[in-house]
Amino acid sequence: MQALLCLALCCATVHAASILAVLPTNTKSHYAMYGRLIEALAINGHNITVITHFAMKNPLPNVDEINLAGTIPDLANNLTKQQSTFKPDTIRNLENIIKECVHACDVVSQHAEVKALVNSSKTFDLVIIEVFGSECFLPFGKRFDAPVVGLLSSVPLPWLNDQLGNPEETAYVPAYMMGYGQHMNLFQRFINTVAVIWAKAFYRNKSQIPSQIIADRLFGPGPRLESLAQNYSLVLSNSHFSINEVRPLVPALVEVGGLHLDTTQQLPKELRNLLDNADEGIIYWSFGSMSRIETIPYVQLTQIFAALSELPQTVLVKMNKKMLQGNLTVPDNIYAMDWIPQYKTLCHPNVKLFISHGGLLGTQEAVACSVPILMVPLYADQALNARAMSDRGVARIVTLRDSTTEIWRDALRQLLTNTRYKQKAIELRDKFLDRPLPPLETGIYWIEYVIRHRGAHHLRSPALDLTYAQYHLLDVAALIIAITATITYILHKLFRYLCTRCVRWCEKHTVIEKRLFIRNSSLFQCFLWLYKVKPN
Repeated sequence: MQALLCLALCCATVHAASILAVLPTNTKSHYAMYGRLIEALAINGHNITVITHFAMKNPLPNVDEINLAGTIPDLANNLTKQQSTFKPDTIRNLENIIKECVHACDVVSQHAEVKALVNSSKTFDLVIIEVFGSECFLPFGKRFDAPVVGLLSSVPLPWLNDQLGNPEETAYVPAYMMGYGQHMNLFQRFINTVAVIWAKAFYRNKSQIPSQIIADRLFGPGPRLESLAQNYSLVLSNSHFSINEVRPLVPALVEVGGLHLDTTQQLPKELRNLLDNADEGIIYWSFGSMSRIETIPYVQLTQIFAALSELPQTVLVKMNKKMLQGNLTVPDNIYAMDWIPQYKTLCHPNVKLFISHGGLLGTQEAVACSVPILMVPLYADQALNARAMSDRGVARIVTLRDSTTEIWRDALRQLLTNTRYKQKAIELRDKFLDRPLPPLETGIYWIEYVIRHRGAHHLRSPALDLTYAQYHLLDVAALIIAITATITYILHKLFRYLCTRCVRWCEKHTVIEKRLFIRNSSLFQCFLWLYKVKPN
């Protein structure tokens, strides 16, 4: 027993590795996940060089940062902007995401320190790359002859499934941008399949092709990005089957949804007093770090405020009142703050409801704190997340486009008075948090697993070595058809031979035929006609 325990402990250790983390995202919510992982790896003793827009507040001595702050404006959506286009939201959203990611890739690739790193003599044991809308930094793995681990801030993307050989089950797994559930009708399954095919083609033309140009400019001519993308050692996905979709996963794709959950957050004194003294409870309203509540169109915001003003609860809002239009009246029960530690706030016992845009990280925080949600999806995968929460009975969905005071009043009343939503939220929390290891420890384990096993190439799916025809068994189907056709042809010839050569007719064949016709006239006539039986 001691020997087995010693062996287990030895296998769980890993030498201090040198890691390059390339995280060009300038979205604070995404970096909330990535930053926690980088910090944990550094605490574990690994030496890390990180390319990031968000510098550590308290840098660790074994972390070397290439600071990109200020090179790209912070992403923030102005909800007042009107879209004068006939394109569906799903298409427009994906176009915007890809455009922003390729632009970020282009800007970062021209950064002086990034260029110097490419031309340096440094060595790394592992390269960590953000997986999302561009692959232009994948050649870092080839440049330093190191395995590559991908970090994904969402559920698996359609093009990622192809890169990992992960099954694309469009019959029951909704596409990234589609607000479908897992039980789709015929029309929805058709649209879902078309959406996945279109997304892959769009990504190929609008991301991979321009990203290849950027990569060649930075690293010099080399392997194609689509080829490098099929050599991920591991991808950590910010998803979990309890709150997202149940889907098949290859070993190289590991779900770590909730990795960003930070139990060390502290509440400011002012906020703690507000939460502790809220006898009627608190409704917390935030649209995340990108979407500004202050920029909701005047008419809709007035209607929302009217519904909220009727509630006895205090409404805590992440909002800057100075940005509101001057003639807009803010209800007395609204308490606005510029910054709020969201996870700690949601887990306060007096918080009764979360009004959210449906971002995945905020959704995970609400689930972990068992808080019902009123979801107002705005962008990207938020409609997908909202549908998933609604299907699990913990949320109601409203949209800004169809927003009225009556719709908000009804949704708020249902969520605050129907105990079923709170009970479902508690059940979902228990499922989400019940794991062999916490998500952060899971992520650390698998990254160090890749280091221990020098790339862990055994995790790679054999599906990546198959052609399209082989993977979809088109060659097997062709072989089955050929064998079936051959057997049918041989049987046809054999029966015809037996009927024309071996059947002997006596002189009174007409009498026999008459009897057979009486027994089964139609069948016998068909038989004679098919095999052209003639009396000798």
